Amino acid sequence: MVGDVVPQAPEVVHGLVVVIGSAVEHAGWLAGAAGAALITWTASAAWWRRRAVRELGRRARFELVPAVTFDPQLGDIGQAAARLDGARAAASGVPRRAAAVRIRVWAGPERQLHYGWEGPQQAASLLRMPSYRQVDVRPADTARETSARVRFEGVSPQAGGW
Repeated sequence: MVGDVVPQAPEVVHGLVVVIGSAVEHAGWLAGAAGAALITWTASAAWWRRRAVRELGRRARFELVPAVTFDPQLGDIGQAAARLDGARAAASGVPRRAAAVRIRVWAGPERQLHYGWEGPQQAASLLRMPSYRQVDVRPADTARETSARVRFEGVSPQAGGW
């Protein structure tokens, strides 16, 4: 009775021989299918990377200009954080590395700190909305072509390491 349900050892070996023989017989087809899958994966990865680079090149940038009497309340900070979190969801379909919202802090020509954020173009309307009560949101100037490099003369990078 058990022999009818569970195959005997010679039958298992015979089954393995049949499977291996079939794989060898169809090796060309298997290699072709694997090659086609590799080509498809490579092409889609290249397309996705080019799309991410294109999206990173056309990001929306906004500068936050606070009033002199600006004093943020805890609720305002939470509202701004929720809006920045929602900007990523508003840019659905954008590659993950291009969907992130960046908070920028930079020094202007008058040595005053400037604050801003940038995000995907699809989320521009969400980023443009004012989050704080006494802060104006305006489009930032065009992106700088070069970034300022900070150099510490006479100090080894590893001397005071963490």
